[in-house]
Amino acid sequence: MKFLQLVCFEREATDEENATMGREIFPWVDDTVSRGINITGKPLDDPASARTVRVRDGETLISDGPFADTKEFIAGFDLIDCESLEQAIEVAAAHPVAWFNAIELRRLRDDDAVPHEIDHAQLQQMLLVCVDGVAAEPAVEAQIWRDCQAWRTEIESSGVHIAGAAVAPAGEAKTVRRRDGETLVSDGPFLETKEFVGGFDLLGCASLEEAVGWAAKHPIARYHQIEVRNFRDLRDVSAEA
Repeated sequence: MKFLQLVCFEREATDEENATMGREIFPWVDDTVSRGINITGKPLDDPASARTVRVRDGETLISDGPFADTKEFIAGFDLIDCESLEQAIEVAAAHPVAWFNAIELRRLRDDDAVPHEIDHAQLQQMLLVCVDGVAAEPAVEAQIWRDCQAWRTEIESSGVHIAGAAVAPAGEAKTVRRRDGETLVSDGPFLETKEFVGGFDLLGCASLEEAVGWAAKHPIARYHQIEVRNFRDLRDVSAEA
């Protein structure tokens, strides 16, 4: 069972918490890699640098910042391959961010959508497909699906697409926290908004602007929105901590 693990900050960490997370993240990565659980993962750039892309009546609308206008934000991701949801929760609870903030788990709709190993050095941008849960008419949904398939064929032929997948509905999400040695699991995504992540794509574009261009071509941008984020090097984040 493959899961998208979203590293979520509900508040700014203290200097001491940042130091702990910076120190403990590498042992967590080493452990999950040695166990064959970790497919790939990387921290995201500051949410203020995000671009949210919508297309309305043929016009591309780009706004600064993430799709959800809240103090909470997504700070990174991992793709993990576990034997069960219970093991995924155990892996998430061991992540040092879960000790102070939260980890959201979303199962992939199709385990074969992403390979078992992805070189994190290839990752330059992440597209977060953000939807509000409002379904269109069946004929429209069918056309969106066909258009998404055509978009994926085009971007894969470009050489910048690394991996991507749809995730299970927000109602099936689990948000994991670790407090005082106890694992706390709540149902649903960590963001309490009508919008939620419905899928993702990992890109290796030369610039954020190039990735924004691909987001504007995404059929979902005509109905919902696509958040575009650059990745950061994990070593830089650790050094700052």
